Amino acid sequence: METEILFNYLEKEMNISRTDLTLSSSYWKKYEFHKGEYFNEYGNICKYLGFVISGVFRTYYIDETLQKENNVFLYSENEFVTAFRSLITRTPCLYYTQSLTESTIMYIHINDLEKLYSLSKGWEKIGRIIAENAFKKLLYRTENLLLKPEERYVGYIKKHPELPNKIPQYHIASFLGLENPSLSRIKRRLKNKESH
Repeated sequence: METEILFNYLEKEMNISRTDLTLSSSYWKKYEFHKGEYFNEYGNICKYLGFVISGVFRTYYIDETLQKENNVFLYSENEFVTAFRSLITRTPCLYYTQSLTESTIMYIHINDLEKLYSLSKGWEKIGRIIAENAFKKLLYRTENLLLKPEERYVGYIKKHPELPNKIPQYHIASFLGLENPSLSRIKRRLKNKESH
């Protein structure tokens, strides 16, 4: 069933043929993460590309000066999760990727993914689209920090309306570059605007 969710996504969003999908069937594996379990840790070389079937992951780093965790990315259903730079350069990762909920992914080893690239133009295309999407996610993240805090929150929640029900608010605040009390004030202000 999980493989079918992945394949339906790839077929619909990336326009890949069933023949190309079938090529990859034996390479994809399912893994169920417990809340708090790591997909990849600081200092490790990431060897897998994951596709989130259910649950939420975060990528974060630790600010040693403030002894504080800062969320850089959040991933939820129908998104690829990986430490992209570490995956493609095979160098140690500079941050952590952790499951924030009970989560299920389908994952593939980088060597198998590269094998698929060499076997099929369809998989080459998928590799390009995944890289483009990772770049877009990075641009969105960077450009989002240029917005006012309220605009950041509203834009993010429009894009991911399900997340506030799945993870604690402080994770969303951290991702948005805010302190949790600031996000609470923004939410109150927005609620007051709606009621008037």
